[in-house]
Formats: sequence, C-alpha cells, structure tokens
Amino acid sequence: MLIASGRSVDAYLRRVVEVATADHAAALAAVTTRAATVRGLVVDFILDGKASAPSPEVLAVEADEKFLFEAGPWLIGFVREALLSASDRRRGGVHHTDPALAGEVAGLAIELLDRPHVEIVVVDPAVGGGVFLLAAAERLKAPPTEVVSRLHGCDIDPMAVAATRAALTIWSGGIEPPSANLQVVDYLGPTVKVPSADLVIGNPPFLSQLKGTTARATSERRNLANRWPGVGRYVDTAAAFMLAAVDGLVAGGVWALIQPDSVLGASDAGPVRARLAATAPVERIWIDDARRFDAAIDTVALIGREGSSGEVTVFGGVPASESGVVSLPSPKSWAPLLAPARGVPTVREIAVAGTLGDLAVTTAGFRDQFYGLRHAVKEDEHTAVKLITSGLIDPLVNRWGTTSCRYDKRAWLHPAVVLELVADDIRDWVTARLRPKVLVASQTPTVEAIADQDGVFVPCTPVVTVEPHDPDDVWRIAALLTCPVTSALLAQAASGTALSANALRVSASRLAELPIPADDGAWMAAAMAARAGDVVATGAAMQQAFGIDDPVLVRWWHSRLPNRGAE
Repeated sequence: MLIASGRSVDAYLRRVVEVATADHAAALAAVTTRAATVRGLVVDFILDGKASAPSPEVLAVEADEKFLFEAGPWLIGFVREALLSASDRRRGGVHHTDPALAGEVAGLAIELLDRPHVEIVVVDPAVGGGVFLLAAAERLKAPPTEVVSRLHGCDIDPMAVAATRAALTIWSGGIEPPSANLQVVDYLGPTVKVPSADLVIGNPPFLSQLKGTTARATSERRNLANRWPGVGRYVDTAAAFMLAAVDGLVAGGVWALIQPDSVLGASDAGPVRARLAATAPVERIWIDDARRFDAAIDTVALIGREGSSGEVTVFGGVPASESGVVSLPSPKSWAPLLAPARGVPTVREIAVAGTLGDLAVTTAGFRDQFYGLRHAVKEDEHTAVKLITSGLIDPLVNRWGTTSCRYDKRAWLHPAVVLELVADDIRDWVTARLRPKVLVASQTPTVEAIADQDGVFVPCTPVVTVEPHDPDDVWRIAALLTCPVTSALLAQAASGTALSANALRVSASRLAELPIPADDGAWMAAAMAARAGDVVATGAAMQQAFGIDDPVLVRWWHSRLPNRGAE
C-alpha cells in the first residue's frame, strides 16, 4: 500500500504539472517509466494500442527512488488527475481516492466474501487511475498472476484505462492484465460486457443532475429509464452505478461503492434504495469524517450483498474503526445510518398522540415564488407586510429589523413586500401565506422556528411555513419545533441532505411527519414558555410532554443552539 507521505506526493504532482506539456500521455509515460525502472521493470504506457514516448521534462522531475518505489503504481493515477483542469474534473466527476481509504473499503468488502481469494473476480466500473483495483489486489491473498487475471475495469476516459493498465502491470511485477479486462466503455451503457463479479468496487463519478454541466444526455436518461423503470431523471449518476453493480454480481457477491452522502436521504434516490433493499442490501457503511476528496462533498462508502441480515455495521476513519450496529432503515430514507457518526443521539421511546400533519399544513416555496417576489421587495421599516428569510430566524427569535439579511443579491434590514407589485402567477400563493403560522428556517444546526401570530410575514424560499388549522395552536407548534426531540428526529431523517454535515435540511414533508406529544398539559406549559421567548424552558417542557428524560439528548441540542446570548 502507498506509504509515501501525502506531502511528498503533492510536491511531486506540482512539479510534474509545472513542466508537463499538453501531451498528457507523454507525461504519464514518463511517470510509468520511472516507477517501473526502480522496480527493475520495463513497462510502456499504451494508449490507443500504441506505446507513448516519455516526456523528457517529466522524466527529469526530482524524486528519490524510495518514494518512486512506494508510490509508483498509485502515482500514475494521481498524475492523470492532476493534469486535468478543475472544470474537467468537475464535469467528469473525477476525484481520485486516497489509497489508504481505498484499502480500508476493499478490506471491509473482501471480508464478506466466503470464497477462496484465488477465485475472486473484481470489477471497478469507473477505474480512474486504478486505485481500487490496486487496493483489492493488495488485499487478495493469491499469486499476482492469478490476481491480475481476475481484475476488470471500465472507464469512458481512454487515458484512465491506460493509466490503470500501467499501474497494475507495475504492481504485479510486470504481469500485464489481459487486454480484454480493461475497457474504454460506459459501465451504465447498453454495450458494456464485463464478467459477473464476486466484487464490484470503486468510486463512480458524482454527477448531479441539477447542473447543466453534469446532467445526462437524453440518450443516457432513456437508457437508465428503460433499464430501471421508476428511477428518476434527477438521481445522481453515482446512485445508478449501485444498481448496475448489483446487476453485475454473482450469487453472494458484494458491491462496495463510494457515494455522496446525499444519496442516503435524497427523495429522488428513493427508488434506488428500494431496489437495493430488495436485492443486495447495505451491510456495512463507512462514513467520511474528514472530506478526503477535493470535491466539497461529504461522502460514504456503501457495502452490500445479497441475503444481508438487515443489520448495518457503521465504520469511520482511516484505519477504519467500528462505531456501532444499526438496523437498515426504510428505503424512504437511509439518512439515519449517518446519525451515530454525526453525533446525533438516538431518540428512545416517546409518548406521542399523532403527527404535526394532523394539526397543520406544511408548505414550502419554490423558485417561482423566490423570483416572483423580486420586484415587489422594498426597504420599508413601517410596512404592514414583511419578507422573512432563513437568516432572520433563530429559535423563537425574529430578527427582522435588527439583523440584515440577503435577498436577490442585496442586503436588507427592513425587507417589505408590496402586494400590488407581486407577480400575478404567485399573488394568490403570497396572499394565502398571510395568516397565523410558524416559520421554519432551513440549513441550520437545530430546528429554528418563530411564530407569526399576526400573519404579516411572507416566507422567502427555503423558509418552510407551518399553518395550523386552529390559529390558537401557533405557539404550541412553535414549542414543538423548539425541542431536542424534534431536532434529533429531523437530524436522523435528513442527514446527508443539507449543505454541510452539521446542518438540517428542513422540508415540508418531514415537518408534517414529526410526532406530537401525548401530555397536553406539559405541551401547553411549553407553549407558554415559547410565547415568553424562553428557549431552554420550552425545550425542557417539551421533553416532559414527550415523556422522556435524556440528558445526553438535551446537551446535544443545547450545543447546537445559536450562541447569541451576548448580543
């Protein structure tokens, strides 16, 4: 396994990028030559069936032999990524995996295979620089000749396939993989032909379908829809790789893929989770606690197999350590799998009498509402109708008029809504919001809500409104949302779907599903505390209303409340 320090690798990559020309194959050929030479090997970098001539400039980059010996096979893939522009990496979802992490994931997956290592066939559906095939090779207790013959990989980038071939040849001591084992092909496409695998492992491209630069072409969407009916067009490409991986397994095979943690909770990925739960459920999850990729995305490694018991073992860190065992949640959301690693306490048995949806209607605006207000917002301290943003909402504290906010790329202190200037297509929506309600911020560490008893605030997306059937319930609902139980339940349900690991992404549907307490007397006491603006007393009374006494839960909630007591 690569043991050269990350600092040494980074320094070498910077120097290679500085001297490399536009001929990337020549640069990779030079790295291949040097990595092979220190092992007493002669290995060509073969692209499109031809050996590439090494770049003299890259051959001359200083690096000691010990570094080249240790880093050699993995170094080729690192150089391949470093030579790509930032835009090319984003567009292609190219984010190299740390070899130590790849080794941990490979080890966790191979442990689940109850067959001789010499028989194990491994497929990486998006090989990149070959790091996962290298990691699997190191973990398989079999002669290199046997191992290399059973390693297969695909990638749409010919340079990636060539880098993987060179890396495996160096690792094995000069044994080149069979030519058919590494293919330039889309693993999700209709023409891919790889053998059924005992292990499908890798780091597929993260390609959000909400961005034009990474959205699938029409033909690709059609292919996925035909192959897996019900899988929506907005599912991240990485999630589709999980379905293809399971389809490519032999009986009892294991799949292990890096995924954006949003896949666990995103509603668009629900059909993917349902298919996996019915075929080869998740049995292990490794949770990234340090953002080990240069993409600003929180990630997990999901490992599953056919016939899983329904229990999921949670791991984290490098080297990986076990942090607990949890039941696989409903396919509706696997976000609760993240909760233990994120420090979210488990909510034990609570006394409930229904859901918030029984008492109120929860509503969220969309882009149309955001832009429909654009020409209707003015600065007016004395306005009768006011715009509220998430940034103005703290637990039981409305900061309109005391704290500036951002809307439409401008700062506002007293954002007012002129109803006559609201766009015609959203005027009815805006008018319907002018009623007693509770307003809930999104992307906050804990649930943050305020009461709008007079119905004068217009919510700006992504603020969520909770409109009680009975206006007298406004303060009871505000108290319900200012509660350790509520925040913990939402943190469990929505982990991985927010912009950061420490935030809650509040949605109208999840709010509607929140339980309401059975002890109405304690709930009324909490409502009175909420009306008085006493957050701590409100939380304590709500704990009593739910019939729970959990100091750990309360401390967790207190630690996430905004610290503005000195203002």
